[in-house]
Amino acid sequence: MAAGRRREIANELDGRVRWVRRTFLLLPGVGQRPEYDDYVIRHRRLAAQRAPELGFVIPELGHPYPGSSLPAQQLAMHVEATWPERQTALEDALYRATFTELADLADPEVLRRCARAARVPETGVEVALRDPALAARAHEEHREAAAHGITGIPALVVPGHAPMVGAVPAARYREMLAGVIDADVDT
Repeated sequence: MAAGRRREIANELDGRVRWVRRTFLLLPGVGQRPEYDDYVIRHRRLAAQRAPELGFVIPELGHPYPGSSLPAQQLAMHVEATWPERQTALEDALYRATFTELADLADPEVLRRCARAARVPETGVEVALRDPALAARAHEEHREAAAHGITGIPALVVPGHAPMVGAVPAARYREMLAGVIDADVDT
């Protein structure tokens, strides 16, 4: 779910929802998927149909696929710890880069462009990419997410409920969260 959408839903629910950002690596290693294939394109089309307002671009078969999602996640974790007020802007820039520009989020120059768009110092990119603790944490969070049944992004995990994974219309997120809040109030 786009960062701006999370903020919007949290505001609608009067702060009764707390989002905890966790990492899920679409490509934990480098070069796992060299190009967009039928599988990814089919899922991208489905996401575009389910949530057209998000502006998904459908790549051509064979278009180069991002090298890895690890560098972008390292940057996001670094920004969350160092400049938390810029986190939403960075996540929105990373989203646009990968889903509407088809940019390679493993490319440090793409990450620097996203950092600039979020008003994050570009030096943060180099710091994040050189930090082995961030890489280790990203891999650990990925393993935890997979253990909870997460298979893709975005994902919403509410304790006691099955994860909601993929491009889901905002109304479904709202319904699920409102139902959980109402059930909690009734108990």
